[in-house]
Amino acid sequence: MHEFYRDKYPGEKKFYDFTPPLLEKKYLKTIIKCHECANTLSSGDLDHDGEITVLDIDFILHDIRSGDCHIGPLSAGRASSQ
Repeated sequence: MHEFYRDKYPGEKKFYDFTPPLLEKKYLKTIIKCHECANTLSSGDLDHDGEITVLDIDFILHDIRSGDCHIGPLSAGRASSQ
């Protein structure tokens, strides 16, 4: 998501400020599952660009696309609470 907004607003240093708050909240709630699966919650510079930025949050998606991380259904936890 952050990569999308960076590309959409290429001249803006704080491109992430253009992200709608509700979208960002839901995105972060989902992406944490990916980081839990990959054991990267305490990792630093995931994209190895020398800076820790919001783009490091998105970097885990590259691993998922390549098949390096597999997460189960996001609704799995909800089924047991019903």
